[in-house]
Amino acid sequence: MAKRRLAIRIVLICFCLCLPAFSVMAAATTDASEPIDVTRECTLTISYICDGTAFEDVSVKLCKIADVSSDFQYTLTSHFEPSKLILNGVRTNGEWNIIRSTLEAHIIADNIKADAVEKTDYEGIVYFENLKPGLYLATVGTVTGKGLTCFFDSTLVALPGL
Repeated sequence: MAKRRLAIRIVLICFCLCLPAFSVMAAATTDASEPIDVTRECTLTISYICDGTAFEDVSVKLCKIADVSSDFQYTLTSHFEPSKLILNGVRTNGEWNIIRSTLEAHIIADNIKADAVEKTDYEGIVYFENLKPGLYLATVGTVTGKGLTCFFDSTLVALPGL
């Protein structure tokens, strides 16, 4: 059980050229303190590590869910418009988890392809560059290696962070 708990913890370190690094937390789009430059590109770094073991060569998929305006209001991309999800004003982790689950189901049902796919390096780190500001869903399946089987949850990531 302890291994599973550790496996679920994904350390997200997000760097954005638009704003300083952010930490992942539930926040409403109304919490944005200043306008963002939606013309600047962002980068995203994610680590996949369990019990101190880095998982190398893991394929990580990134789907852009929504575009974001300078005042941090989301507009679903064309692939996700049919879901009619409301992303603006979400306040709790529970609400974000429901949105994440709904998006995962939508991706599977409509066979939506990832916008970017990269593999982790020998330290278990994956880098995504040249990303447009918006809301992304990062997914990876079950990972097996070095005597461990880990289950990593998908993660919603706002670029840039609030």
